[in-house]
Amino acid sequence: MIHVLPILLAGLLVSPAWSDSWHVVSDHPNEMVSIDLASLQRNAGRVDFREQRRMREVLLHPGSRRPVRAILSRRVFDCERGRMATLSRAVFSDDDALIEHQAVRMQQAVWQALPRDEPAFRLVCGRS
Repeated sequence: MIHVLPILLAGLLVSPAWSDSWHVVSDHPNEMVSIDLASLQRNAGRVDFREQRRMREVLLHPGSRRPVRAILSRRVFDCERGRMATLSRAVFSDDDALIEHQAVRMQQAVWQALPRDEPAFRLVCGRS
């Protein structure tokens, strides 16, 4: 299982370039945020999806001091309760080098209030 993780993470980073299912939800000078519409999974008022953040400005990773180029996350929105959680997060540097990975199970997820102006909310939850 440990040997499979880097391959799966590399696949997540490469797949956005090959897929036209990624939808830009926020585009700013410092970063662009996209959601993989093909990854949307709805279950009991919650929506699970993949999110990609591409950095345009230099942001140094605090632990490695390497430049952060992309962050891929598996997130879940609880549309009924107006909250969100991050289930996994992978930080990549130059040449797709993985410099950090975190993952939690749904039962251990840390929920935060979902701002109503969250760019992905209307797209993922289907309302404003």
